[in-house]
Amino acid sequence: MNRDDALSIPDALCHRQLNQWLATARQESSTPVDQTLSAELERWANHTRFLLQRVAHEGDSIGSHRSPQQLMALGSFRTHLMLGLQALKASQPGR
Repeated sequence: MNRDDALSIPDALCHRQLNQWLATARQESSTPVDQTLSAELERWANHTRFLLQRVAHEGDSIGSHRSPQQLMALGSFRTHLMLGLQALKASQPGR
């Protein structure tokens, strides 16, 4: 996988691509880049948890100035953040 591939987010992945990435990941060792990435991912996770707490704290008042479509979009966004945290947790070594 080259740098351009890493920067683009595909709409879908086939099983073969996932297997290739898994094989590549197993061959690579921990590098300073991996450590930097881990630190960035941890910062992202912390900020994401903070955002989720803020949305939860707002409760019903979050909908007072939003349309039903905006509330559904916010709910979908919240779900994606939660799934992202679960995926990050599952991607950690030793899991």
